[in-house]
This record gives sequence, C-alpha cells and structure tokens, in this order.
Amino acid sequence: MIFLINILLKSVIIETMTKQEICFQLSQQLGQTQKDTKKTMDAFLEEISCVLEEGKTYSQTGFGSFKTVLAKERVGFNPSKKMKMKYPKKIKMKFKVSELLKKEINE
Repeated sequence: MIFLINILLKSVIIETMTKQEICFQLSQQLGQTQKDTKKTMDAFLEEISCVLEEGKTYSQTGFGSFKTVLAKERVGFNPSKKMKMKYPKKIKMKFKVSELLKKEINE
C-alpha cells in the first residue's frame, strides 16, 4: 500500500501521470512484466467500476473511498442561450480522501 501512495505522490509532483506510467512504476516495484501489471490494473479498475455500477461503495483503507450519489433534477442557466433550462437527475461519483493519504500528501 505504501508503494502505491508513493507512486501517487510522484504523480502530484509531475502533475499528470498516465496509466502506462503507473503500470511501469508498479511493474518495477513488483518485479512483474508491464503486460502482467496492466492486466492486473485493468481487472482491478473493472472490479471497482462494477461495484460502483451496483450502487455500492468501494473503500480502500489508507487511500480513500469511491461512492455514487444521485444528483437531483435542477434548474440552471444556459449563458449562451440566455435562458433557464432543466437538468435531469443523474448519478455522480464522489471520492473522499483518507486522513492517512491527506497526511502523506501534506508532508
């Protein structure tokens, strides 16, 4: 878990880190090929997606939690048309950072 936090902290320094770069870093630390690491990462992300699609929460101790929430229908303003418009209800995803990760980032 600590090595994952370290990889994510590096991504903060370089601003944006691609999936390929994360796979490379993980493969180096785990001693696996990049191809195997990518398969593992894809399966992991797919499983999280399935959990969220079911309306459940995914929580990783020391990292944070992902959950879905229903955003209500609302009335907004479209500046290009200069008129009010109705936005339908939709499902949004939220992420809450764990206290440990907040602490690591702010050190």
